Amino acid sequence: MSLQTLVPGQIWHAQQPLKFGPLNLTTRATFVRLANGEVWVHSPILPAPELIGAIAEIGPVKHVIAPNKSHHLFFLPFLQACRDAQGYIAPGLPEKRPDLADFPIVPSAEGAPWAAELDSLFIEGLPVINETVWLHKQSGTLILTDLLFCFGNDHALLARLAARLLGVYGRLGMSRSMKLLIKDRTGLSRCAHRILDWDVRRIVIAHGEIIELNVKQRLIEAFKDLN
Repeated sequence: MSLQTLVPGQIWHAQQPLKFGPLNLTTRATFVRLANGEVWVHSPILPAPELIGAIAEIGPVKHVIAPNKSHHLFFLPFLQACRDAQGYIAPGLPEKRPDLADFPIVPSAEGAPWAAELDSLFIEGLPVINETVWLHKQSGTLILTDLLFCFGNDHALLARLAARLLGVYGRLGMSRSMKLLIKDRTGLSRCAHRILDWDVRRIVIAHGEIIELNVKQRLIEAFKDLN
């Protein structure tokens, strides 16, 4: 669960094992150092002391994001380890986790304290996750949670088999199961086009590989079924 540099001086990430039913997966947290020195945390993982210590060397944690309705397991523990931080939660999460109801909903791009450096977009048409996605403007880093997946051969056999069945082994894309849960294809397509309009040069996803080659083309391919 070590902290890894993604963009020197600006973005780091860390992974931890996660068991999802019979599957052994990993989940990733992303850490952005804002211009004022504050640290913004996306999809927090278990706040192990060595991880919290490493983050403290970057700067004080001030913003912790539960970016969709699935990535909330370590939200409260992380805030308890970083008591000066403000937590923000995905729309719909209070109904799933009443204990989080007092936290503010993730603000719109314009109203956020990090708006100068991070653009954001709420994904329409997928109420099962109610995900907000993010773009770190200076580095062109797109930060996602469960909207897209890309599993490689570093996963266990059963996870690789599941990824093949879901259509996300060795390719960036929406899983077949997620596509079945689309409620508003027009709204989702509109969001996909907005993401494609961003200057994306790198993609960080919660489960799977970080995409740094042929980024734009792979993103176009990931969304092509929505057209």
